[in-house]
Amino acid sequence: MNETRGEAELLGLHDRFCSAFASRDAAAILATVTDRPDLVVVTSEDALLQGPAQLEAFLDQYAAGPTTYSWSWDRREASVSEGFGLLLAVGKELAVSGDQRVQTPYRMTVVAAPVDGAWAIVQVHGSSPHDA
Repeated sequence: MNETRGEAELLGLHDRFCSAFASRDAAAILATVTDRPDLVVVTSEDALLQGPAQLEAFLDQYAAGPTTYSWSWDRREASVSEGFGLLLAVGKELAVSGDQRVQTPYRMTVVAAPVDGAWAIVQVHGSSPHDA
């Protein structure tokens, strides 16, 4: 795979994941991740999700909950190596619940692997850095 093309594809995958999350589209989120049991999603909350079933249950709760999350990125860096891709995104998370809007710094790291000619997220870790 061409490295530049692979990096662009990773950025596109990240765009689809984030857009689906912001629109609360569980099916679209699941379409961006691997269906293998070694899928890991670490949220900025307490959740450590392992496997597609745990992610799907989390997404069902998210869709029914009062808060919608979205991100804007100041910087994104993607790289491709043999057999996997890495992406680091640094920016801001916006949490909207009713008329409340809370914006915080946010970081997201994505590990992806090629599956049937396209990238799929294998691991994603999101965090809100806090001052000590």
